[in-house]
Amino acid sequence: MRISASLVAATLLLLSPSAFADAFDEYGGNTSYTFNLPAIADGWSTALDGFPTTAQEIDGYELAGRLLVANDQTLYLQKNYGSSVYVPVATLSDGPMDPSFLAISPDGSTIALGVGYGAPLLVFPSSILSITSPPDLLSHGQVIELDVDYYDGAWYGNDALVINGGYSVQGVYTSGVYALDLTASPIVEIPLITSIPGASGGIAVDSGGNLVTGIGYQPSPNRTGEIRIWAAADIEDAIDGTSGPYAFGGSEGSLLASNVLNAAALGFDEDDTLHVGGGDAFGVGGASENGYAALVRASVVTAVLGGSLTPVNEASSSQYLEFTPDPCEDDSSTSPIAFVSHTSALAIVWNPSGDEYSSPAGQCYSAGSAWDYWEVGVTPKVTLYFPDGAPDSDSDGVPDGADNAYLTANANQRDTDGDGFGNIADADLDNDGDVGTGDYTILSAAMNTQLGNPGYNQHADFNGDGYVNTADYNIYLARNNTSAPFY
Repeated sequence: MRISASLVAATLLLLSPSAFADAFDEYGGNTSYTFNLPAIADGWSTALDGFPTTAQEIDGYELAGRLLVANDQTLYLQKNYGSSVYVPVATLSDGPMDPSFLAISPDGSTIALGVGYGAPLLVFPSSILSITSPPDLLSHGQVIELDVDYYDGAWYGNDALVINGGYSVQGVYTSGVYALDLTASPIVEIPLITSIPGASGGIAVDSGGNLVTGIGYQPSPNRTGEIRIWAAADIEDAIDGTSGPYAFGGSEGSLLASNVLNAAALGFDEDDTLHVGGGDAFGVGGASENGYAALVRASVVTAVLGGSLTPVNEASSSQYLEFTPDPCEDDSSTSPIAFVSHTSALAIVWNPSGDEYSSPAGQCYSAGSAWDYWEVGVTPKVTLYFPDGAPDSDSDGVPDGADNAYLTANANQRDTDGDGFGNIADADLDNDGDVGTGDYTILSAAMNTQLGNPGYNQHADFNGDGYVNTADYNIYLARNNTSAPFY
């Protein structure tokens, strides 16, 4: 036995925080939060994942719950929760890249990066990332470069990846799923599912080790967005060699959805609610299969897997929901999607190009049109959805995952200097990374002024009450002789 699926399931369950009552019913009724991602200057796409609960730090910056983003020639770390500011933590000397997927292992120790079509799959420890000296991933001694075929990948425990890879043979597309045993030397490829028609779709593993994947593009007959699920026991048998790989379709795997977007992005939250992203820009996925992301209730997934229900009924709001993070609802693809377990954030990436970059600016295409294509120059956005009970350490009503000062109450989220740290925690007025005499000098010059006065300094008005006074001085004193990051 190379990889134990039962051990993987136990690992995933241990690494998952306690589940909420049912996040499926809660995401849509709560406030969502939208932030910019790094702009796409040279490449075409963006990949994203979030760090789980971990004690790791990068140059003093906590990793737990932080977003990690890949585009162009750079891997970026979100500087702070609730921030649109990102700092480079790794580069690729041979770029730009069009990343296919980015996946962080359940324990946060290892990262897998699909650099793009025809490019290698990189696997490396998160410990090599650095803000002060970002490594080149293509020359670093701890980075494993794998020449394998991939579209999407997901972690299967902490030591293996499951990959859905697509390729073309004489113009005919085919794809399959295989596991990569990263503990073997050389690394072993284990076939799990064969004969997936058309182009590759996304892939995901739930807390029990059950595997979901789909068809990304199959126009004739139309099977775009067909999603199937395989029980953990079947995957374990294929991994152990007890059974051969399974064929996609027919009686192989349970049909979870017959047509949802193009199954480009798949994943599970900590309730095992299935989230689905992507789009159907080719126009073969059915009516209006664009401009949204979908949720499938966990109990529905369980029922389908058990054979008592198949497939999901998209007309039933108790089984299936659609989210439209872009109010224009015109995205060609909502992807990637990631669930960040540490902060309980469901992160959906979307494309605002038709909204912000059209002429005139703000013009929407028609809902479901898919005319909002990804392109160079786009600044992608990510919208975070939270269930009831999501962590809110400072009890200010803003969940930690969207809070730019998550240990200091600041419901207003003011960040007047745009450095990613909320004013209430940021007494670093000269932005040198340290709170000291230089900041005291700036604060002193603004003391006893108010909004509208010539000497008023909005950055020194830490509590945002319109006055720079003793209350702000006391905030400075509490932060004196501290260094970034400021929470």
